[in-house]
Amino acid sequence: MNKIEEHYNSLTWRQKLAFNILWVLCCIVRFMPRWFRFGVIRPFLSWIFRLIGYRRDVILRNLANAFPEKSELERQNIMRRYYITLAEVFVNTISLVNATPKRDGKALICSGAKEHIEKNKNRDWIAMASHFGCWEFFPMWGWIDTDCEFLSVYHPLKNSVFEHFYLRIRSFAPNIVPVTMAESLRYYIKNRNRGHNMVLGLISDQSPVLRADTEWIDFLNQPTAFIDGSEKLALRFGIPVYFIDIERRAADSYHLNFIEIYDGEESVAPNEITRRYAEKLESMIRKSPELWLWSHKRWKHTSAKQARLFKNKSNNK
Repeated sequence: MNKIEEHYNSLTWRQKLAFNILWVLCCIVRFMPRWFRFGVIRPFLSWIFRLIGYRRDVILRNLANAFPEKSELERQNIMRRYYITLAEVFVNTISLVNATPKRDGKALICSGAKEHIEKNKNRDWIAMASHFGCWEFFPMWGWIDTDCEFLSVYHPLKNSVFEHFYLRIRSFAPNIVPVTMAESLRYYIKNRNRGHNMVLGLISDQSPVLRADTEWIDFLNQPTAFIDGSEKLALRFGIPVYFIDIERRAADSYHLNFIEIYDGEESVAPNEITRRYAEKLESMIRKSPELWLWSHKRWKHTSAKQARLFKNKSNNK
């Protein structure tokens, strides 16, 4: 019994019923004509987001801090286009239900795929991705490199129904393995060196757990804490790291390019790999700001909060 079957069996009958209803509804949307999904459903969802002001304050605050040089009108325009992107991500995610290479294989186009596969043949590597565009497309690399094992590392959701939904859509190829962030290191150590290369797909731009030794990187005009799991893995096991550069080509199509930021052997200063990732990510965001996840409370942690929190912990010992 695989992980998905185990998770489904752990659901209550009400949760199973809710999941199956959700799955059927998504199947209906998936097989609607493309013009209807992106010409009707996407603008309708975007209009709903604008009508209810979905996380409006969070988005505008993040944009104001990230782009102080832009006018209020420019930031409002980015927010409007961001709502379109968010609606598009919803439609694309739903459309991944029962995804197949024949129907969905052109959703992710990769430059130099053959050269990249040959370069990393029989070698593990890390793909440092981000919440940019439709990030649910990234595991499609498992369709391009069918000999690899793609670890789709994710944070589990509190809602069991949606957790199972995402487990299902993220497993559209047999060589894609959804693994939680907490179990990723253990899984990698146990399964590495088994005759095929492993690709660790890590989305690394969300807000991390605040620690006493958290480092702050200048990112979008403000000190920012980053998840450093990719760097720790790379340095511990000598794994090359690639930044996933994404360009939107159409509503349901993205162009992917691998940019090497660590070769697995270079001697680097602490946090240097993470800094390189942050630099590439900022450059990508500035080119197409509407494609990044602005509604996330990305800067909920500050160095002042870090100092206060760990000072209190020290005083309580």
